[in-house]
Amino acid sequence: MITNNLSQKGSPAVRDEYKKIFGSPDGQIARELNKTAKYRDPQSPLYREPCAAFYSEATDEDLELLMSGAKEDFLKKCTYIDPKSLKGYNILLKSKNPDGTLNVRILDDYGKFLKEGQITPKNVIVLDNFSNPTTPMLFDDTEKIPHGEIVKRLIQKSNPFNNYEFIDTSSEGNRMEPLNALREILQRVKNGEKIDVISASYASEIALEQIEKNIGIELKNKPMAYQKKIIRETFKKFANMSDRELEEHCKKITEDFTSVCIKNIKTFLECNEELQIYDELQKLGVKVFLGAGNGRNIPENNGNEMINYNLLCDGAQGVGALDDRHKAADYSSSRKSIFTPHYEKGGICVEFREGGFNFAGGAGIDIPYSKRAEAIFNEIKALDADKQETQDGSFFFHNGIPVKINTITHCAYPASIIRNGTSWATPRRAGEYTKYLMLKDLL
Repeated sequence: MITNNLSQKGSPAVRDEYKKIFGSPDGQIARELNKTAKYRDPQSPLYREPCAAFYSEATDEDLELLMSGAKEDFLKKCTYIDPKSLKGYNILLKSKNPDGTLNVRILDDYGKFLKEGQITPKNVIVLDNFSNPTTPMLFDDTEKIPHGEIVKRLIQKSNPFNNYEFIDTSSEGNRMEPLNALREILQRVKNGEKIDVISASYASEIALEQIEKNIGIELKNKPMAYQKKIIRETFKKFANMSDRELEEHCKKITEDFTSVCIKNIKTFLECNEELQIYDELQKLGVKVFLGAGNGRNIPENNGNEMINYNLLCDGAQGVGALDDRHKAADYSSSRKSIFTPHYEKGGICVEFREGGFNFAGGAGIDIPYSKRAEAIFNEIKALDADKQETQDGSFFFHNGIPVKINTITHCAYPASIIRNGTSWATPRRAGEYTKYLMLKDLL
């Protein structure tokens, strides 16, 4: 069960808080999408290796697109689960209209044609690192690709029908610094440009215990809304303090670590403008999704409750990660629903396929191999799988690389790599959210 379910047990005050969060129209969408998130598995065997026999009622033309792994076709199709009926659908692009709307064919789970309809794409901006290679594709964590390349593919395969703009916010030290981009986006919206959604998978995490020390107010066991309000209001006060006043405040809190306290507060204040922009964007009708953070299960955090303090504003909502059991993943931070009302699967399975890697699901590849990765793939593929000593009947090592055996073809191939994070949950939710808006009336 997802942790923000309205039916969960708790005191009347806690239940009232959940009602306030999920009782609004926007909160209702979050609840419905959270409900269907456990049914969405873009890397299930069905979508990973499409089988023509499964689409038994599809026309020849529709079947060709459903089965295609061609690069030019992945932006022409997606799957959708209706939150009300929990029925699955295949949505195929038929044509584009001069006014920007799209004509689509709606098929059921088995490819049977149901109806045609018209949808209006949303304007979505994705802020991410598209320059610095940070995410490894191989077992030895070498040959990394930019974080944003994975995010880009995930959001496009979740909803290929949006108008996307990808903005590079990478900086030195492999950090993502979005402030300048956010300033420009805010000005564009003020000038009348229509931007519906911003998806950003970054997080600046801090322990709730550390916040308590910095502001001198106990927060644990307090209502969620109280925590968020007090933290934000207190830091707003700090923003108007002189250096001397700030020092006096920190001395009252802890004389031994005054300099640390001042540093922590100033670090937050540097982000204060960012939070204000999120609030302004919300008032102008822009939906902002941010990653909830991955720091909850890191040993050095000593089990403390971690919060992405970009989520202390009202203008951005966190997206947490679900594990394979459909529960909030151990690493997923900012777990209170006041910060994170949205949850999607946070794992990607990096698979070796003919010609390249696939990590976003569906047929085909997402990025081609480097020369080294291709050599590894071909070397393992050439092995005589029947002569290998395996673990659990299908698993062995070759030159330190875990290898799986296909039980049907009896061929060897490099085992998949699992990469977890709310970074992957965030673009998936942004895609599903906009897809829900497009299709809710059509279905």
